[in-house]
Amino acid sequence: MDQKQRRFVLYAQNRLHALGSKTANGLILFRQDEVEVIVDASKAGLTAQDVLGYGGAIPIVAHISEALTYKPDTMAIGVAPIGGAVNPEWIPEIKIALEAGLKVWAGLHQFLADIDEFKGFQHRIWDVRKPPAGLKVAQGHWRERKSKVILTVGSDSNVGKMTTALTLQNQLKKIGLDSIFVGTGQTGMMISGRGVAVDAIISDFVNGAIEAEIDKVDGQAPLIIVEGQGAVTHLGYSGVTMGLIHGTMPDAFVLAHQPSRLKDNYDHPLPDIRYIIELHEMLMRPFKSSKVLGINLYSKDMSSEDSQTACEQTYEETGLPVEDMVRAPKQIVAEKVLRDLFPEKHL
Repeated sequence: MDQKQRRFVLYAQNRLHALGSKTANGLILFRQDEVEVIVDASKAGLTAQDVLGYGGAIPIVAHISEALTYKPDTMAIGVAPIGGAVNPEWIPEIKIALEAGLKVWAGLHQFLADIDEFKGFQHRIWDVRKPPAGLKVAQGHWRERKSKVILTVGSDSNVGKMTTALTLQNQLKKIGLDSIFVGTGQTGMMISGRGVAVDAIISDFVNGAIEAEIDKVDGQAPLIIVEGQGAVTHLGYSGVTMGLIHGTMPDAFVLAHQPSRLKDNYDHPLPDIRYIIELHEMLMRPFKSSKVLGINLYSKDMSSEDSQTACEQTYEETGLPVEDMVRAPKQIVAEKVLRDLFPEKHL
């Protein structure tokens, strides 16, 4: 998929909120200028700003037929329900969008193109989680790579690895370094228009699948930033993280970290951050030297003052640049990336 300018309608029927519409929320955060309207009957008449606290005056309507008056060209399914199945109640509205000529993007585990009602519209459907054809194990192409690669990783799952990657990309652009973002989950892929949903890939091919995505854009920009998934220290999702580490063979990591989180969702204590940094670097040592260059603080449950204190404490613990990229951006991680990976560009 390309990343041409779109006119999105985000479909989040009765699910638009901070936790219930992750994909819609990501598109609003990072492709806001392209979002024309949101569908959610429970919030109709409000705006994205009213409901989420960001997104400005993007209107919310009750039904796709109302959304069509805003002349969208692409409908993005903005929710990911447990199990990843299509809600049967969505089918009539999705069909209206397809019949009106819209493209439909969906990041569900159940593919829209396989549903009988949509059989004649496969050419307009992007099932983001559908594995690409021709999967291979990793070939070791990192040895001849033209671009540098950064992988975002986390001290736990769900600590903002995608947000870290995209915010870092924006900050680097401001200081003069172009980069390409490669998504590895449905939301990141819809934002970037490229990537592979690694949670839908057979385990033997995860490394090779992300290597192939990097190969597609290698040399097109000095830097490629790959969205991380899971966490090495998470007993449920460590596998996909390891696949991404050794598939990307990154030149550096940027770590997302929530200092207030002491246990993961399995009630397992989280390791010390210094151990986490050393662990990621050690996992690369059999192949190449790769350092954690900075830390983005995930501070959703903290006050601004507590976030700043945590940044200072984490810096004292690690000696690395630490910032709250979303609430208090300082670009110090981006500057470290530029200084260490591209010294010839750093003034």
